Amino acid sequence: MKKRLFTVILCIVFVLSLAACGASSDKLAAADTENGAFAVENDMELYSDSVADIGGDFKYSAQSSASGAEAPAEQKSTEEKIIKTVDLSIQTKEYEAYLAAMTASVAKLGGYVENSTNHMGSFYSSDSNRSSTYVVRIPADKLDEFLAGAEEKGKITRKTESQKNVTLEYVDLESRISAYKTERTTLTGLLEKAESLEDVLSIQERLSEVNYQIETYTAQMRVLENRIGYSTVTLNIDEVERVTEEKPTIISRIKNTFLDNLEELGEGLGDFVVNFIGGLPIIIPVVAVIAVAIIILKKIIRKRRNK
Repeated sequence: MKKRLFTVILCIVFVLSLAACGASSDKLAAADTENGAFAVENDMELYSDSVADIGGDFKYSAQSSASGAEAPAEQKSTEEKIIKTVDLSIQTKEYEAYLAAMTASVAKLGGYVENSTNHMGSFYSSDSNRSSTYVVRIPADKLDEFLAGAEEKGKITRKTESQKNVTLEYVDLESRISAYKTERTTLTGLLEKAESLEDVLSIQERLSEVNYQIETYTAQMRVLENRIGYSTVTLNIDEVERVTEEKPTIISRIKNTFLDNLEELGEGLGDFVVNFIGGLPIIIPVVAVIAVAIIILKKIIRKRRNK
């Protein structure tokens, strides 16, 4: 009886121990599952953060490239295209010598005279001094040298300089010409492969339009390059007897005023003599008519008195 009871108790303990082992293994499995899920979630979060970081870095680098100081190499290598224009007013006492020296300097520096206007003065009026206006084109790199020589045998009384940046216009023309040339190459290849007459005519029509655009923009480019490569200088040259001083003293002002008045007096007397002598063909007949009229009037008055 005791042996049976002991055997039953052992069986119950064995069954309970098995149940306990099963429960613990289930808990461990559940814990492992939860740990695994947590690990997966952590991995996903880390991946998302990595993607976000990568996206943020990429966005930042893109913005940095777009707005940063580093420009493309082609843009860096493009020099600024500047059109320079200078306007000078010059006084000289050696008019002919100055014109000869100026034109020689233009030729020596590789420039040319674009146009000129000469006023030779009038010997029948007080404005007898000569004057000229020259528009010359000077290579841009020789402009300073020409302006330095412009003060020889003359006095610059007014100087105006202006600069115009046409870099964007120049680059735009280059881009348009390049694009049309690329299109022309493509059209030429298509023309060689065209089989139908309709395709050939259509391609040739477009090709003629492209060639016209290339010629037009090329002509504009040449004009722009000429204005960039050759600066424009306008010289207004006046012949004077006395060159204007920058800061005249009191003595020089008195001297200049006296000489000016003396010159005006001489010119006035000269004009009177010239006008009087020149008007004799009119003055003599008028004086003769007046004299005859006076004589007749005197005779009439005498007759009336005698009566």
